[in-house]
Amino acid sequence: MSTQIKKATAKKAAANKAAANKAAANKTAKTTKPSVTRSGRWHPSQETDELIFSVCDRYFYQLGLASHAGGEESDSQKEKSAKKEEKQRGAAAVAEWVQEHLNRPDITREKIYPLFWEACHRGFLLLQPPIEKGLADKLYKRFSLDEEDKKISIVNVRGPAAAQHVTSTAADMIVELIDTVFEEKKKKYPDDLRKQAVHLGMGAGYAAMLVAKRMAQKVNSGEECPPLVLHAISAGGFLPHEPHKAPTNYFTYFDPSITSVKYVAIFSETVVGNADYEVLKESPGIRLPFEQRDEIDIVITSLAAANHEHGLLGSYLTYLIEQKFLPPQSLDDMKQAGWIGDVQFRPYSKEGPLKEVCPVRAVTLFELEDLVQMAREKNGKYVVLVAGPCGECGATKKHALHPLLANEQLRLWTHLVTDARTARELLDE
Repeated sequence: MSTQIKKATAKKAAANKAAANKAAANKTAKTTKPSVTRSGRWHPSQETDELIFSVCDRYFYQLGLASHAGGEESDSQKEKSAKKEEKQRGAAAVAEWVQEHLNRPDITREKIYPLFWEACHRGFLLLQPPIEKGLADKLYKRFSLDEEDKKISIVNVRGPAAAQHVTSTAADMIVELIDTVFEEKKKKYPDDLRKQAVHLGMGAGYAAMLVAKRMAQKVNSGEECPPLVLHAISAGGFLPHEPHKAPTNYFTYFDPSITSVKYVAIFSETVVGNADYEVLKESPGIRLPFEQRDEIDIVITSLAAANHEHGLLGSYLTYLIEQKFLPPQSLDDMKQAGWIGDVQFRPYSKEGPLKEVCPVRAVTLFELEDLVQMAREKNGKYVVLVAGPCGECGATKKHALHPLLANEQLRLWTHLVTDARTARELLDE
């Protein structure tokens, strides 16, 4: 009799313990469950960064396990394995894992994919575009370039998103260059933290904006980053309705609470008359940026084609003509002089820079010759030229890029990033 009583008591105690554990789990789940919207519906934006990242991490982990499953199977076995594999690696499996390990019984398989979209929105998922080395090798050979001296990255993408993928590749490259410069500076200035900071010179334009945005995503995601100093290398904001293309606007992408970041902005007229430029350089809003330009370690710039409607210099000159600030023949005069493209609003022809042809002078820290010298000297400084298709219409810039490859006096880059379509068009010329 006593043995039966002991067994009954033990069984009751076990049941009470299980009930207590379940109640504790339910309590934990309730405390971690997010508040619902006013309509009472769940939305992925309510979830924490931790949960959203965990969902993505688990999903990709399971895909990796499934991709390593091999062996010879019959058709029927393959069908069974496929169904089993789908269950093991699908949204339902991730939901079960979240329910068990994160105490979130409310996360069902229907909520997994919306959480992926939210991860994209928060910048957690950054794809790395493929690189086409074969085309790069052909460009080295075609233009007699030294691979040790010049680095070319051809992004193997096409379509409307090609420009964005080119800028993503450029941004990832720049993050690597930042680490390289930082390591060299730590060796050179082991006891001076201020001198260890990496200085970035950021140009204006749509491509430069996309590069800055991608870099900020990586830096702000918590990836360890050296201290940065961001320099605007041009006054930028040419058109009143396009302030997002001004370099100082990019500064806001970087969160100073996450990484150490300082700024050197340019506050001046966007353009001035050629005769007034030297006087302007002594004004309070621009003298300091000019004094500090030699501290810049990495220049980030793009280029524009003379015949392209979205190029900033051409657009602004057209605007000045329409507003009757310039005579109507100003653009025609530049094209007759051989204007084929511009970098940092400094025009050039196939033969070299066009200094006196442009009727106005853009305020920028570097002349084309300065960038060529920086790229040539190999003193720990870099010029990254982003030369993908136009981010607004998709047109390539092959005619403007060709002289920057062919003419030694215009090779103002150490690193070039472009797309496969542009590379093929260059090789076909």
